[in-house]
Amino acid sequence: MTITEDLTRRAAELVGRRTSRRGFLGRTALVGSALTVAGPTYVLRPGTAYAAVTKVRCADCGSGLCCDGYTEFCCHINEDGANECPPGTLLAGWWKVDNSDFCFGTARYYMDCNKASPGCRCGGSGACQDDASQCGCRDCQSRKDGCTVFRYGNCSNHVACVGPIMCRVVTCTKPWEIEPSCSQVARTDERTRNHHRACLERDATDEEVAFVEALYADFLGRDSDPSGEAYWGQQVVRGAHLGADARSRIGYSFGYSDEYAGAVTRATYQRYLGREPEPDGAAHWSAALRDGRLTAQDLAVELLASEEFRLQGGGTPEGFVRLLYRRCLRREATPADLQSRTQELAAGRSRKAIATDVFRAEECRRTRVVDLYQLFLARDPDPEGREYWVGVLDRHPDIALAVFLAASDEYFRRATSRFVGTEPDTGILAGVPIGAGG
Repeated sequence: MTITEDLTRRAAELVGRRTSRRGFLGRTALVGSALTVAGPTYVLRPGTAYAAVTKVRCADCGSGLCCDGYTEFCCHINEDGANECPPGTLLAGWWKVDNSDFCFGTARYYMDCNKASPGCRCGGSGACQDDASQCGCRDCQSRKDGCTVFRYGNCSNHVACVGPIMCRVVTCTKPWEIEPSCSQVARTDERTRNHHRACLERDATDEEVAFVEALYADFLGRDSDPSGEAYWGQQVVRGAHLGADARSRIGYSFGYSDEYAGAVTRATYQRYLGREPEPDGAAHWSAALRDGRLTAQDLAVELLASEEFRLQGGGTPEGFVRLLYRRCLRREATPADLQSRTQELAAGRSRKAIATDVFRAEECRRTRVVDLYQLFLARDPDPEGREYWVGVLDRHPDIALAVFLAASDEYFRRATSRFVGTEPDTGILAGVPIGAGG
């Protein structure tokens, strides 16, 4: 056994428990790499093996990103800003952080791009210090590139030897979808959670901005404002890898916002009383919806059972029933409907109880399903989809269907046709209360 081999063995036994940085590697392999590059520094000083390996040539900076022990992002190194491994490198390992804000609450993946075909020998470590690789930082506020001799060993294992890490690719896309040789075994390093570069961001496309504008029009009944458009556009960008799932989450944010409570209050008044709410009424009902003391279904029933609604029907039991059927079911009450409902009223059953029956009836749910399809997709539902959602709305609020439709690819395409290169398409909400059943 050589002196280096003996030191490697002892170091692994004595200080391997300190090797917290990417601790899934075998202690011996990592400590051996640290000894090869850093010599006795790692054995004599506290800290992790990874830090010892990477703290190379930052003496001129004294502090800053150059000395923090992590490599630079590839998009900062590549002249064209591409977030990909530069020529002459390959993906040799990856780790992640969970619930990343940069990836819309999903995992964010960090992938090491090591030099390929280095002019050095790796031995058993799988990575070596290539003298031909330039090690340094662009400046003290840039991290190193070409310095870190490290390999996770969970990508490109068919390549026996790689050189230093040149940079890292950071993305919301799973590594094995980019490089099929990558393992799917999860490794995590939360200390990199906030590592970021502006070059990792991109502007929202015209189509993504159109989607945001459509949400403002259909949920809030107004044009988007610049700050809101910028914020939600970036949320769409960050959730682009999730497709409809991200759009669904964004739709829920609109559908459960404070502003939406006001919008649904106004739309419910328009639909069932044919007018805008007075300021006090709007404030009262909107606050109740925001606080969860009232659902949109409750609000619809309250208005349908109100004295104002009764008077709009002529102030008689028959007039109330006729108007109730027109506003909820879009048809005239039959003689049998009139007889049964007026008899219930005469027997002491309240207008609110009867309004609840009619609003929750399958026939009324069917009209609301059609309304939502028309609002979000500008078409009637197919028969199977209609009946499915009629059943769902018996157990869940209408907002569930609204968000489902807003998250669909069809809605995304329609938003593009509505807003890209056209005048804003707003005012659709008027007369159709989104979520009136929930």
